[in-house]
Amino acid sequence: MVQSFCDYYGIDPATFDASGALDPVLDVDTRLFIDPSLLRQTETPELQASYQRVVDHFSDVLRVVGNIGGEGDVFWRKADQLLTFPEVHGLCIGYATTARAGSGMGPKLRAHLLKTVHQIVQAGVKDPALFEIVGAFEDNVGPDRISDMIAKIILGDLVAFTQRVCSDLGIPMKPLNLVKGQPPEDMPENPATGDAIILVPKDVLRDLPIAESYGDIAYVAQYNEALRAELNAIIGTAWSRATIAEKKEALRNSFPKYPEVLLAVLEEYKAAGRSLYDFKDDPSGETIWYRSAKQFSKEYPLHLSLASPADTDRVFEVAKTICEHFRALVEDNQLCKLLYDKGGKPKHESAAQLLFYGIAAAYCTANGIELSPESDGGRGPVDFKMSSGFDGRVLVEVKLSRNSQLFHGFDKQLPIYQKAERATRGVYLVIDNGASDDRLEAFRKHVSEAGSDAPTVMIVDGIVRPSASKADH
Repeated sequence: MVQSFCDYYGIDPATFDASGALDPVLDVDTRLFIDPSLLRQTETPELQASYQRVVDHFSDVLRVVGNIGGEGDVFWRKADQLLTFPEVHGLCIGYATTARAGSGMGPKLRAHLLKTVHQIVQAGVKDPALFEIVGAFEDNVGPDRISDMIAKIILGDLVAFTQRVCSDLGIPMKPLNLVKGQPPEDMPENPATGDAIILVPKDVLRDLPIAESYGDIAYVAQYNEALRAELNAIIGTAWSRATIAEKKEALRNSFPKYPEVLLAVLEEYKAAGRSLYDFKDDPSGETIWYRSAKQFSKEYPLHLSLASPADTDRVFEVAKTICEHFRALVEDNQLCKLLYDKGGKPKHESAAQLLFYGIAAAYCTANGIELSPESDGGRGPVDFKMSSGFDGRVLVEVKLSRNSQLFHGFDKQLPIYQKAERATRGVYLVIDNGASDDRLEAFRKHVSEAGSDAPTVMIVDGIVRPSASKADH
């Protein structure tokens, strides 16, 4: 059963929202991240000293790095130790597909980061804010890893916040281990895993940290004409075709030579205004899907039955019925609005995947049938399988019509998923969010020529149109 934290503990959603905490969906990763820059302005009482904690920690790292004589010496090992954080379970944000494990850095990644930081420190840059923007120029250090590092530095503050929210709302807590080798803390339990749940204030979360924009080549190059010329020489007109890794390498290599540019970028970054994530509009589709799925399944009920014994054909019929009902909700009942932000821009495909996942789970739960839609963190193919007594699976893959991999997903991706999951039947659910008529027609023709073994295809009109009442006027 797909449940949010406050639903499991029987707390009114509006009451929980007033606590300022994100209401995580248990065992579904919410891809929002702690943005260190937002810690400066958080109104959460327990986090008032958090930003200084982060500054102090990274200042310590830089002091040690400044004494490094060579890779592997005592200061190198000390700096590496300061960048090694114990694994913490219970953060329901980021890219951990189990919604509970963090995204720590391994020894190779830490060594690469240390080498870069050492070069920068030798060039005279010793601002701890460097670690806040490091993802803009360091490979494999994305917002999830930055967020994970920050969470571990301020873990005590997050624990205090969680305990206060739970105490205020009457949510039971029990002694649970957060960090190996450290004493347990009184925390709420995740019923799906038995681990603690660490709540995070919404006012420190973003879908994409502000620092990401500071790795833009045009932005960085404006500070130094020589650097601009050098980067143009390195990349030339091929910059638009360069990979992200190549762009990051070019920036990374330029900073030791042009430390004043990095200092200017850091000052600009620290002075920039901060905007919070808009949870009401939810432009990334990370949170709105859960409540919306519950609401739509209640307002537009669907009767489902699964005869016993359940075989692949019967499970397929149930999955197909849910897909058809989902299509009706999107096309006729304005569910399509959730696929776009308030400016009319299409949300990421994962928003559509999460929405379908939520709808499917809500209808299965409402009908009390022993069918469990599962997915890798709510994304990717939804795997319909019996809870017991039947091994067969039916996969449903959601794809947006404007996705460049539309044909590939039908030809290769879904069949590979089916093989891996031992699923004999599959549905390729295509939501049209503005593809050209020629592209859709070409896809329909491609499907018609695919043969009888190909997945079943359903196309959903996901374009927002006036409601019937408005269309009449």
